[in-house]
Amino acid sequence: MRRRDFITRVLAASAVPIVAGCASSATSIQKVRYIPVLAWHQVVGGVARTRAQDVLWDYDKDCEPTAAVCDAPMNDETVSLAQLNAQLSWLKAQGYASITADHYHGWVSGASVPLPAKPVLLTIDDGTLNSYVGVTALLAKYGFNMVTFIVTQFADGATANLEPYVGWNASWDQLLALPSAQWSFAFHAGARGHNITFPNNAACQYYYPCQLPTETVSDYRSRVAEEITTGRQTAARMLGTRMNDKVWAVPWGDLGIQANLPAEGDAKTWLAPWAATQFPVIFIQDPQHNGYLHERYRLVVQGTWSQALFEKYVEGNIGNGFFNV
Repeated sequence: MRRRDFITRVLAASAVPIVAGCASSATSIQKVRYIPVLAWHQVVGGVARTRAQDVLWDYDKDCEPTAAVCDAPMNDETVSLAQLNAQLSWLKAQGYASITADHYHGWVSGASVPLPAKPVLLTIDDGTLNSYVGVTALLAKYGFNMVTFIVTQFADGATANLEPYVGWNASWDQLLALPSAQWSFAFHAGARGHNITFPNNAACQYYYPCQLPTETVSDYRSRVAEEITTGRQTAARMLGTRMNDKVWAVPWGDLGIQANLPAEGDAKTWLAPWAATQFPVIFIQDPQHNGYLHERYRLVVQGTWSQALFEKYVEGNIGNGFFNV
């Protein structure tokens, strides 16, 4: 079963119309039984910084060189600004207040951290420019903040003015220019980890959860460990104290342990336990592994959802206990 089919199955299971009771205390972590974690990717409809209309992304070409921001409207995970506005408005109306990755980590680990009565962790992946244009104003409008999971390869490429990153990904300076009231950072992938790096390896095309036929166990482990370690160090050096090093959003949501997601060789038994020694919180897309080896479930929002479906899936995930500590 491929990733899209798996997401469809999870969402169908999540649609139980049960809503768990909200926490009654604004400070006691013991009374907060669950914290919904939501993830977005591309956002279409922002106003470009140097022209009035965004340029549509073409998968075979780069966006026009004069464009300030490119969009990816054909991606299932792409939402419009109007969709995001409706989703954030609903969360606000339900009484949710956003928290930081620091607070989420503290809650998971049992530390004494102040939490609102109905906390929610809002996240967005990859560091694309369209994740910020227009989105920052919406976050400010509702008093929310968001964690953006960074790929160092993308920020490096945009900083060096390289194709296809420039105009598509945010540079390090652009990331740092985001207002701290709305944005903080965490690790997603390093210099290669977000790529489908091995197209000739039919069994598995993902960088982290695949030991290649040509690799020894030692080679595979060294490759993955070095990529993650170096990427974390780079992100921490470039983003400073706004970078949370305790949480990791796994690219493709795949640690190699889910039976229906691709893995090969030593990845099936080594990657998840090793990652648990590195990160206290590891975000994946499989609710069945929530709480296993530091793994925490995220609901990835799809642009194909109506507002009614968004609300149904959030409430269904809560009712099924997918976000419970």
